[in-house]
Amino acid sequence: MSSIVAGRLDDLPLDIRRNLGTFRHKVFVQRLHWEIPGVSDDATIEWDEFDAASTIHLVALSADDEVCGCARLMPTTGPYLLRDVFPQLAGPGLLPSSSSIWEMSRFAGPGLPDHRTGSTSGMSLFPYAMALALSFGATHVIGVVSRSVARLYRRFGLDLRDIGVRSALGRADIVACSIELGPAAFRNLQCDPDTLLDSITRFGQVFTGPTR
Repeated sequence: MSSIVAGRLDDLPLDIRRNLGTFRHKVFVQRLHWEIPGVSDDATIEWDEFDAASTIHLVALSADDEVCGCARLMPTTGPYLLRDVFPQLAGPGLLPSSSSIWEMSRFAGPGLPDHRTGSTSGMSLFPYAMALALSFGATHVIGVVSRSVARLYRRFGLDLRDIGVRSALGRADIVACSIELGPAAFRNLQCDPDTLLDSITRFGQVFTGPTR
């Protein structure tokens, strides 16, 4: 990964936006075989109903400006996956709606090296998404992940907490989790959030004011 950019979909440069959609289709549709409403069989890009105005996209670019990783962040004050698609994972009363809680989804970085471990798990991009969420006032990031991915996050030192104790009907392999964006989380990842944030090129009006 040579550089990282962030912004709402309409604010990203056209070539990055187009390549992001293609990258997501390759990862989530072609490789993982997700069935995503609104994505036709002959599509070559992947967007869904949550790629809306309030959604922030984080995009990792290679040295030749190809998309090699991504994540998206959504405030829980608006539409988000856990509440609108997988509410049964959390149960009544456990679905947040707060400006201090953001949801992360569409996280992928296949082949991205991690200088701390030498692995190519894509976790080298994860701290940037956390720092970006922190800059919006988030104290926690939530998400719906497979149990194997949850184990991976924990192996990297993240204090991942389950939200509720349920699995979706017919989808026992996925769970809803939360990560606190406190100093300990960044220490465990051996990262400084301010340094991470300063290295992200940000596009759009959402970034014109104070970031912390």
